[in-house]
Amino acid sequence: MTSAVAAPRSARSAVVSRPPLRPVLTWAWIGLAVVALQAYVYVSWFASGDAAHIGTGADPVPRHVRIAVVAFEVFSTTAAAVAIVLVARRVRRERRLTTDAMLMIAWVLTWWHDPIINWLRPTIMYNAYGVNLGSWTERVPGWFSANAHTMTEPVLIIGTVYVWMGLLCAVLADAVMRRVRARRAGTSMLAAFLVAWAAVAVFEATMEIVASRLQLSAYPSSIHALTLWAGTTHQLPVYGLLLWSLVLTAVGALRHTRDDQGRTAVERGSERLPIGARWVVVARLLAVVGFVNVVGLGYDAVMIVTSTHAGPVATYPSYLRTQQCGPGTSIACPGPGVPLVGR
Repeated sequence: MTSAVAAPRSARSAVVSRPPLRPVLTWAWIGLAVVALQAYVYVSWFASGDAAHIGTGADPVPRHVRIAVVAFEVFSTTAAAVAIVLVARRVRRERRLTTDAMLMIAWVLTWWHDPIINWLRPTIMYNAYGVNLGSWTERVPGWFSANAHTMTEPVLIIGTVYVWMGLLCAVLADAVMRRVRARRAGTSMLAAFLVAWAAVAVFEATMEIVASRLQLSAYPSSIHALTLWAGTTHQLPVYGLLLWSLVLTAVGALRHTRDDQGRTAVERGSERLPIGARWVVVARLLAVVGFVNVVGLGYDAVMIVTSTHAGPVATYPSYLRTQQCGPGTSIACPGPGVPLVGR
């Protein structure tokens, strides 16, 4: 009789002693690895001397394009400054690192892989007229494509976009999801997510269309059957728009998972970490950094694979090609039958 009772008690004891799940640890380690990798990439890039302005080349930059570049630099820099002030005020008021502050920091620490979709060949190009220091891509371990260091990353446009746009879309997606679920009781998370994705996609498509039409950016490697204005220098891959909107919405969905303590899904278990309060905040931040980078790299992986199926496209001007490919180089720009050329 005693042994019969003791067995269930032993089983219950084993269940109780099982360590609780702490997703924050997994995501924090991923975040730490990402931060370490980009620190290496940036430091080695500056040390190599490749961090230098890339010129516009032989083709003159039209006046309206120059105006557009400067206008977007001013707009994006101003938007970033406003976002920083708003987030900083709330951090100061609440005396804690808020979710939005962590998301902003995480997006800034995601900028490093913006040009990674050029891993196999030029897949995105930016106008060289703006402030730039070339690109750090060739410092990424295992980098393949040639002339990648001549790609431009516009500091005052793309660099500042990572400060405000990701956070703005997260707030938008979260707000849409909450409104949908509030108006229709019983609406599933998936249904609310899809509505939010559509809203973010409209915003993202508008930004991309304007940028490509004004020659601020270009997508030379694209599957024509899934591309708007295929074959032109302002072509836009629809799958790219949808995938990047999916990334932005996924981060919004993470914001949507906050509990009454302000912890998102990837921060669960942080309250049980046997470390000091300040280190708990660091772990939570790293967890958010890890999540944003993982979903962003998912987009990169798809774009890298699809870049191998590029259709024919008109010749891009030198201020977009920036000696990555085409006239003046030994490498043909992406197109049917054009081989991949490594470093």
